[in-house]
This record gives sequence, C-alpha cells and structure tokens, in this order.
Amino acid sequence: MKTFFSAFAAAALALFLTGSGSGFAATVAVEIKPTDMVHGSPNAPVTMVEYASMTCPHCAAFQTEILPRLTKDYIDTGKVKLVFREYPLDAGARMASALARCLSGDQYFRFVDLLFRSQNDWWVKLFSTNQQVTRGVVEASLANMAKMAGMTEEKAKSCMNDPRNLDLVDASWKEAMARYKVNSTPSFIVNGTPYEPMTYDQWKAVLDPLTRK
Repeated sequence: MKTFFSAFAAAALALFLTGSGSGFAATVAVEIKPTDMVHGSPNAPVTMVEYASMTCPHCAAFQTEILPRLTKDYIDTGKVKLVFREYPLDAGARMASALARCLSGDQYFRFVDLLFRSQNDWWVKLFSTNQQVTRGVVEASLANMAKMAGMTEEKAKSCMNDPRNLDLVDASWKEAMARYKVNSTPSFIVNGTPYEPMTYDQWKAVLDPLTRK
C-alpha cells in the first residue's frame, strides 16, 4: 500500500508546501473551461464550483444529503450551474476521476454519483482486510463499478490509466491549490466567493439572494 500511494502523496505535499499562504483565496473570477464538467443550464446566473475527491467521505455526504435538494431547487430550475472539478486526495481518487472522465454529460454525473454513494463498496472496504492495497486491487474494484455504467473491464482499466484523463485530473488539482488555495474537500466557489461545506439551509441563505438578482 505504501508503494502505491507514496508517489502521489509526495507530489501533493510538495505542491502544498510551495503554495502561498493557507486557506481559501480571496474572491476571484472563475473561468469555465471547455474541459469542465457542468451540470445544469450553461446560462444559469449563478456558478457553483465544487472541488471534490472521490474517496472523501465528506464529499460523499454532500453528494447524498445536500446536492439532491440543491439540484431540485436550483440546478434543475435553471438558477445555478454546478461545475464539478477533481481534487484527488490520494491515488485511488485520482484513478476514479480519470475513469469518470471517459463519460460525458448526464452519464458522467450519474457515474460520479454512483462512486460517491458506493464509496464504501469500492474503496473503504479495501482497507478492512489484511490484503495489500495495490494498484491492481484498486483497478479491479473500480472496474466492477464501471460495469454499472456499461463499460467493459478492459475499457475501464484503459480509462483510469489514460494519460490524457490523468492530465486533466492533475491540472484541476494543481489549479485548485495554486489559484484558489484549496486544501480540503469538498470546497466550493460560488460566483467567485469561496465557501466550506454547509447545511442546506445555509446554502439556501447564500443562493437565494444571488438567484433573485
């Protein structure tokens, strides 16, 4: 397990230590890139960026407990668009994000939702036994999840190791740290203003004034 995770962990620590300051950046304009995964109307007046790691339990809690209500009240109604950006906290999350990158549109967001809702099945349980958690073990676990999205095992393993997909994931992670000073997940930026995780009522207090403008 140490060998599998050590390279990514070392790179993350080095980038964190060379960053300036700590905590969120001040309000800053967020550019929507062609490679961004956007859920909701592109013309929605409010842009909500979420930085998340596929192996983060707090991200899974937001996905299952808060996001469905935000989707119903703000995203599906055209008031808010959600930009989901990868911020992998470990090698497993990096591979899972690269795997998801082989999907697009609603398929992408359904698969991300599946990974978060099934986080215990494909990730947490790997550490509940005495087996060594190698790259191969994680690949097999993610490939089983990918079958639910209609991928073959061969396709899934190709996607999670695709250099282009991994480069997109790494670029998202690096930009989050360098430009927005993100250092935890989930982290959010709403119309340029950073926020930490909140309850639905707290999000409502933030979003309602913005959507009434």
